[in-house]
Amino acid sequence: MYALTLRSRLRPWLWYALLLILLSITVFGEVAADPGGRVVAENDDSSLFIWWLGHAAHVLTGAEDGLLRTEAMNALGGGVNGAWNTSLAGIAILLAPITLLAGPIVSYNLLIISIPVLVSLATAVLFTRFLSRLPAFIAAGGVGFSSYVIAQLSGHPNLAFAIAPPLVAVAILELLSGNGIRDRRFWSVSLGLGALLGFQFYVSTEVLAGTFIAVLCLFLAIALLGRSLTSAAGWLRLLLGGTVASALALLFALPLLVTMTGPNAPSGAIRPHGVWNTDLLDPIIPAVPTLLGNGESPLPRIMDIDGAELGAYVGVPALLAAVIILFCLGRNSRYATTLAIASATGILVFALSLGSPVLLNGRELLPTGPFALVEAIPVLNNILPMRLVLHSTIALFAILGIGLEWALAHRRRRTGQGLLTLLLVSALCVIPGVQSSREVTVPEFYTQSLPEVIPAGSVVKTFPRPLAWAEPHADEAMVWQSVADFSYRETGGYFIGSSPDSAVTYAAPEDALDRLLHDNVFSGTPLPDPTGAAVSAAVDELAAEGVDFVVLAEDAPLLPGGQGAYADFLDVALGTPDFADEEVRVYRLADR
Repeated sequence: MYALTLRSRLRPWLWYALLLILLSITVFGEVAADPGGRVVAENDDSSLFIWWLGHAAHVLTGAEDGLLRTEAMNALGGGVNGAWNTSLAGIAILLAPITLLAGPIVSYNLLIISIPVLVSLATAVLFTRFLSRLPAFIAAGGVGFSSYVIAQLSGHPNLAFAIAPPLVAVAILELLSGNGIRDRRFWSVSLGLGALLGFQFYVSTEVLAGTFIAVLCLFLAIALLGRSLTSAAGWLRLLLGGTVASALALLFALPLLVTMTGPNAPSGAIRPHGVWNTDLLDPIIPAVPTLLGNGESPLPRIMDIDGAELGAYVGVPALLAAVIILFCLGRNSRYATTLAIASATGILVFALSLGSPVLLNGRELLPTGPFALVEAIPVLNNILPMRLVLHSTIALFAILGIGLEWALAHRRRRTGQGLLTLLLVSALCVIPGVQSSREVTVPEFYTQSLPEVIPAGSVVKTFPRPLAWAEPHADEAMVWQSVADFSYRETGGYFIGSSPDSAVTYAAPEDALDRLLHDNVFSGTPLPDPTGAAVSAAVDELAAEGVDFVVLAEDAPLLPGGQGAYADFLDVALGTPDFADEEVRVYRLADR
């Protein structure tokens, strides 16, 4: 009997998951058709995550010891502190079998396709607490395929993987609704919340910090507007459960927190303040491809911002529908409290997402915004305010879900039909179109002859070296190392760290040869004389520092200079290559 009851309860969720999977495959159809050769990303942060997915799998094979501390890249600069980077360690461990079997690019794309499904399911768990199943599923799907999630999936899966916020809200509501701590439910919820938060530490500490801020907004909304749902015993239960969960989460996070205090940690704010601010017009101007728009946002910015950050769009119809729902159902005994809490939480979080200053059409409307309070708090000052729209998006779709439930129940009335029509138009405005993709360039050498040419453990300098640019292909040398199973260490790297000369760095420091080639890389000036004393000294310095090989990917995108210019330069500066085939040239420095 229990098995039949469980099966009947799970069946709608399984059908829902299947529909979500089909929708995600449709949206990401190009990478679904070629999961080992393409990515959905206009930046090149995808290469960074492909590297970390491969690295975790490599560590689990026993070939390397450090999951959060590695010298596989930035080999001359002391390695990388993975605790300060988007290492996706928690997810990477779960995906390791797929990574080892099919490769890190396939693993990355599977993650991209899975995230909208997982976010929708997690949000549905929250929404079914106050909505019937159909409107809860539809509204939760709106969150999973929202502009925020789809935008961040263009290179930032750690930020798009947003299952924690709705599940944390579920745990809070569950703890608040109880009256004691002796029942099993209290302990299962508290320990489950602790495990969830501990896992989130190893996915994205920024999403965790943003969830903390959103929870504070939720607490304020409940305290002021949801007194009928709470009691002193409930608040005490929440306090005790939260303490248990926090202690467990910190225990899980201890290795990461200890590593964060180690070498190569940034010693200043990771990003400048006042740049990644949500414009007041962002919610009504699409900045990701939708069925009704190309995603080009005309809003001016303080500086160029990666399109993956522009996820605040929800559309005028959705905002209008939310206002109508709040006005018409705000006194409805069934919905009033939930609407009040959702709207207050959403407004508070959105106000924080505006950052400081507050911008309207790219111009300063207010010199100081509420987010200035957050910027004054250590650790939290690393949050980019734009990313808080995740939480206001969840609140908005909770309101729309309530409106949908009411409209479905009153679909024979003109008012119900009118609201259904408006909600349908709202959905059409935000449904994502098929996301375009680009090819990942991987020279054949890295999957074919590399082990025969470069001994395992060698230190390699790659041209083009990874660069902290928000452009396609800028860091693909990291992908090459990952698909080559980390059989060598790379002098370059794209990561967050520090150096003796800088409190915060985003890439491996330039070596002697990089400094000579710097002007050519950034301005296209002629390459230096390969027979000159400066070049010879730079090459000798590389060899003395322990670089064993230089590898040139001759046809790689973004390689500076004309066709064959780098090959001609290195042939003279380094001598005849040991290997010149499969789209690369390999030069030995070890014997210099």
